[in-house]
Amino acid sequence: MANTRTQIAAALFQPVPGGYVYREPYRWPFGQAPHYLVNDEQKAALLAIIVPKRPVLWQVVLWSALCLMVAVACVGLCLYTGHDTPRALDTLDMVVLTVAQVIVAIAILFWWKRRKVRPLLATLTPTDLRITRGEMRASVTNAMSSKQLVITGVCNVIASAAMLVNAALQFAWGKPAGLLWLVGTCMFGGLAWYYFKQLVSRAEMP
Repeated sequence: MANTRTQIAAALFQPVPGGYVYREPYRWPFGQAPHYLVNDEQKAALLAIIVPKRPVLWQVVLWSALCLMVAVACVGLCLYTGHDTPRALDTLDMVVLTVAQVIVAIAILFWWKRRKVRPLLATLTPTDLRITRGEMRASVTNAMSSKQLVITGVCNVIASAAMLVNAALQFAWGKPAGLLWLVGTCMFGGLAWYYFKQLVSRAEMP
């Protein structure tokens, strides 16, 4: 079963004659990420910085931080508005506040990671070769085992179903917040479809 290191390496490093093309990951999605040519030793040094030493603990910390951000947005807005039951505008404000906190947290994380990797990047050779986001997604999927594809797909199905139930309840109570849950339903449903599609394609390969 592919581990976190293998999946990250598959996404960020593309084999080329004499080494690899490396895509610097700590950039915003709307900008151009720098690319470099690296050898095996440089690849190992980069992965030592990029890959969390305890991937499971790292994911627990990330999800816990997200839950804390949601809680801060909810409690803070309730104290500010004084509403016992969130209204439609309150729900939208909670989403905006949560997204704002996530953006700030990501900016700080990227700054910290870039600071750690900057001395090594200064020794690398820039290149015009590019790794697209589609290639990154395909590489990560190919690095996943069939079991991982099934687990990931099932988790997304469960998340999509839970959000669909919440959307139905919100609409039944006459609350427009159900639209937000419906968006989440479509998002996780799309992810589930993608992973199961990859699983079927792999099964059909000779």
